[in-house]
Amino acid sequence: MAEFFVICGRNGTTDSYTTDDLETIADRILPSNAPRDVEIIRDDGVISCTINAPDSLPIHGASVCLGQMIPPREDWHEPGSPRPDGSYGIARIDTDSVELVADVTASRTLFYRLFDDLFVASTSQRAIQHFADEVVLDDVAIAWMISTGGLGPEQTWDERVEQVLPHGSVRLNRSTWELTEATQPATFEPTDEPKSVHHERLVTALDDTFEALELDTEHWELPLSGGLDSREILFRLCDYEGLRTITWGTDAALDHPESDAVRARELAAACDVDHRYYTIPETSDDVETVFERFVTAGEGRIDHISGYLDGFSVFADLANRGIGGLIRGDEGFGWKTVGSPMGVRQVTGAQMVEDYDAFSSLSVPGVRRQEFPKRLERTSGESLATWRDRLYHTYRLPVILGALTALKTPYIEVVNPFLTQRILETVRRLPDELRTEKQLYAEYVRGRSPDVPVATESANPNEEQFLKSDEAQAFLKSELDTDHARKVLGEDLIEYVLGDLKNENAYEKVTSKLTLDTIKRQVGNRLPKSIIRRVESNTPINRPAPTMSCSRLAFRLYIIDTMVNNLSHDADYL
Repeated sequence: MAEFFVICGRNGTTDSYTTDDLETIADRILPSNAPRDVEIIRDDGVISCTINAPDSLPIHGASVCLGQMIPPREDWHEPGSPRPDGSYGIARIDTDSVELVADVTASRTLFYRLFDDLFVASTSQRAIQHFADEVVLDDVAIAWMISTGGLGPEQTWDERVEQVLPHGSVRLNRSTWELTEATQPATFEPTDEPKSVHHERLVTALDDTFEALELDTEHWELPLSGGLDSREILFRLCDYEGLRTITWGTDAALDHPESDAVRARELAAACDVDHRYYTIPETSDDVETVFERFVTAGEGRIDHISGYLDGFSVFADLANRGIGGLIRGDEGFGWKTVGSPMGVRQVTGAQMVEDYDAFSSLSVPGVRRQEFPKRLERTSGESLATWRDRLYHTYRLPVILGALTALKTPYIEVVNPFLTQRILETVRRLPDELRTEKQLYAEYVRGRSPDVPVATESANPNEEQFLKSDEAQAFLKSELDTDHARKVLGEDLIEYVLGDLKNENAYEKVTSKLTLDTIKRQVGNRLPKSIIRRVESNTPINRPAPTMSCSRLAFRLYIIDTMVNNLSHDADYL
């Protein structure tokens, strides 16, 4: 359970920031039910502030490592030392420099801003904003939030705040006050070798990673679903003393044999591991608290709210029980079948505003500047499957899954052992067919799994039903029907959403070609994936335009408006 911010002053200018100032910043960026354990270290013109850090968190002087090095390194805190493997974000500091280091997927996002007399780095954009005088809103982030429910590949809320890219580093020379940035691109180089060779190489990478993983399982818990990823972690750790598993979901999910709720319980029993099920409500009588804590915890970086309708009570309970962290199964073993460039962007969650038919007649902030960074575009000769998985590693993992991790870290630490460089580089050598649908990895896990089928139903509440509930819609309308929302988002967009919310039923979609697109989608969902891929590859027929409920759009607009308001107040604090 750790967040941090580091302040480096030019010529010792950090002396003016009091302990009360720093503790107040920490308090302001945390959800109302999160712990508030703040540790402040002052060292040679640098302040390091860690928030809710477990005892196991590596700290050396003002240097901090969030997440987990796999294996640990003694020199991790020294700027310029070899990059550790693992799932982490590091700030390492000496008298000459401050260096930020991201792991191979930037699974723990590090933000930073260089001021005239301060360098501020943090896991929190809001913490950085406390040292600014105003918000310079990046309207491209608005466009990405509207089209994807996330901030986009490289965007932040304030355009002057930047982030460390995957497999990247940023180094401040404290004497010259200059930044040096470096990153290593993700290179996929599939090799034409027998399947058995790829299998052995993948298993070796998994073995090496878990042998190097040093966790006290008395203080770490494993979120267990009925899928393949958490069950593989379970198989590898089930003999560790004190391992416990948890699952959260609705009461109703316990009555569905194919759900994560039931399959996880069966897996835990098969491995003789203690298991706890947390109940998440399907709606809430206090939607204001649910929404407020969600935006505060995640700082408006993601809109996936279904697992948090309890107002983060699950994570508050874990923190209060003294749990040090969660062992999660975020991974990059391969992704879904695709047959077109649009398909690649859709399955990786990288839709753009121009992909939606309905927005063609609306004024959307930032849409004219919304574009893919060159580094993420499909390269000459790159297959669709390779581009899909490269985009997964360099966009979906850091932007979407990284944002989901950030929802949890105000309460609990997180490690993702499948995101080590040794595993991902092994995956990048697999041919397309062994990555598509995670074929090689899935075969390996199924082959060593107890007789517990893979779950086919999520245990989480239905997110769309919650957003369309009377309570949620009434709250969203009241929040958007304001002068502030109109100023941030424009009269055109706000009136469009408010008008549609009055008439929306469970099946109305934001699209100007509703009937045709819905028919295409319903037919497509019934076709085998091999046929869909063949049709997309050999005909000029495009995938149907992506759709979005009006309630979903309203929620995304609420996130934008709330974050702009929060950041404005943050800039007024110091």
